[in-house]
Amino acid sequence: MLREKELLAAGVGVGPLRRITVVMGRAGGGKWHVPAKAAGWRSHCRYAQHLTGSALALLDACEHVCRHCAPVVSVEPGEEALWRAAADVVAADGRVRRLEEQDAGPRSWEGYARVLWEAARHRDAEVRRGLESWTADPSVGAGARQMLKAWSGVLERSEAVLASWRAAAPAAREVTSVSGACDAVAADGNVQRTGQELAAAVLRSRWAKPFDVWAAVRRAWSGVRDQGGEATAARAAAMRAVEAAWGGLRVRDVTALPEPALVAGAGFASPAQWADAEFQHRWQQYVLDCCHRLEKALGAATGDGGDGWQLVLVSGWPLTRKQDAELAYLAQYEQHGPTVPFGGRRTGYGIEPDHAVVLTVPRFAARHAADHTRDDRQRVILGPELVAGTAEPDERDVLALLRGAYPYLPADAEGDGPGARPTATVTTARAVRRAAQLGRRAAYSGPDSMEVYNDLVVGKYSWVPDDAHPGPAAAEMENLPIHWLKDWMLCLDVECGMRAETVLHRLYGTVTSYEPDTGRVAFSPAGGHPAIWVPVHRIVALSGDRQRRSDGQVPAHEPYEA
Repeated sequence: MLREKELLAAGVGVGPLRRITVVMGRAGGGKWHVPAKAAGWRSHCRYAQHLTGSALALLDACEHVCRHCAPVVSVEPGEEALWRAAADVVAADGRVRRLEEQDAGPRSWEGYARVLWEAARHRDAEVRRGLESWTADPSVGAGARQMLKAWSGVLERSEAVLASWRAAAPAAREVTSVSGACDAVAADGNVQRTGQELAAAVLRSRWAKPFDVWAAVRRAWSGVRDQGGEATAARAAAMRAVEAAWGGLRVRDVTALPEPALVAGAGFASPAQWADAEFQHRWQQYVLDCCHRLEKALGAATGDGGDGWQLVLVSGWPLTRKQDAELAYLAQYEQHGPTVPFGGRRTGYGIEPDHAVVLTVPRFAARHAADHTRDDRQRVILGPELVAGTAEPDERDVLALLRGAYPYLPADAEGDGPGARPTATVTTARAVRRAAQLGRRAAYSGPDSMEVYNDLVVGKYSWVPDDAHPGPAAAEMENLPIHWLKDWMLCLDVECGMRAETVLHRLYGTVTSYEPDTGRVAFSPAGGHPAIWVPVHRIVALSGDRQRRSDGQVPAHEPYEA
């Protein structure tokens, strides 16, 4: 939905957009509807039947279009490109404006990681691609050129905000030293164990999660020391963080406290009162002890890792989760190659897409990231070091790292060229799959049989493309209810890699659409990622999984087994 006020604020001229008209009508003063062109409840909104429409400026009507009719509003392709670009400009301008209006001050890398993930740079290529093909068009060309100018302006402002944030954020050397000190203290299991013993003594509701006192101390102390704060300020911040959770809390049982007691029992009216005082003394002493250990470890930090730069693969991108706080500084470094799917990450309400990227980082940062994630060995993968004096890494090294996270890259098929045919590896694998299901295929009543669909989604039957597209398999896929396939977790067996060194992998996700003419399948990787187009000459088979049928049960990919 676009509003004229927002467009003007973003520097978008509304004249070209006002020339975009649609035919709509309404009964009385209600919502606008797209007049129905055919009978039948599937073809239109029930309020649109028998309406006669008139041409309206979409900019004036879009806010009041019926939600059922909105998906069928149709304009010319050039006008659609202009409209979509305007929506991108307005959205990017709103995000930049909110950041520009924030008070200046210390910036965290956690905040930067969130801002970076939403930055306009990620939409730049798509916005320009959508507009540049229309700049010479006699009808919408002037609007497209003006929209490109507006987009360039908001992109420039977005990059300026990112640069100012990076300048105000802590230096990477300080962040890695502070994080390394925290890791060194955490390596002593007694620190967490003592904190857990204190948490076990607290009176809490049956369903309440125990307070992680060590994590609270670590986070508060790090937050101050990262910004160059003194030891006394870091200690005070840690004390406040724990006091907010435990200040004045009662102890559930006197015997739950460690022995011997540190507070004399004389002068208290009851054992419970004494236990509460003992607990308050112990957690304060715990915080002071943790801070002392952290300062000692920070003083001993050597900044190992050396000079120079190195490639790293970082999964769990963007670094916006609470547990990513000490890795978020990596977001400042340059990304090489695309952002690739890496399954999904659990949220409070389900699963959202998780990603992986390749960055060039200083060697000391690469070493810190690897050490910090040593308990999760797939989180950070170290790649080759950059040759001294080299501005850019070798593309083959970047792609090799990315394939470790997700084996199929869009660049694979792009390098095949137009009219590419399946390789011998693919045709051989297809033949094996066809032979394994000859009996089942003969039992179906026809290519549009619902038995085919039902068996496909549960893994009893595999769709195997034609070696010479199009053919019977193409017709079969065209007759399947593709709009229902997106509701099922499927596995797509695909040839991955460049033609000289391809391998077969099984990718998990959903099929969102199919192009009968080209045979391309739109495949959304597990975790809810945007769909990628996979050409038919790269596909071995499509099927379901008999045992695993949901996001939480399947991996993003696994080796192919016939």
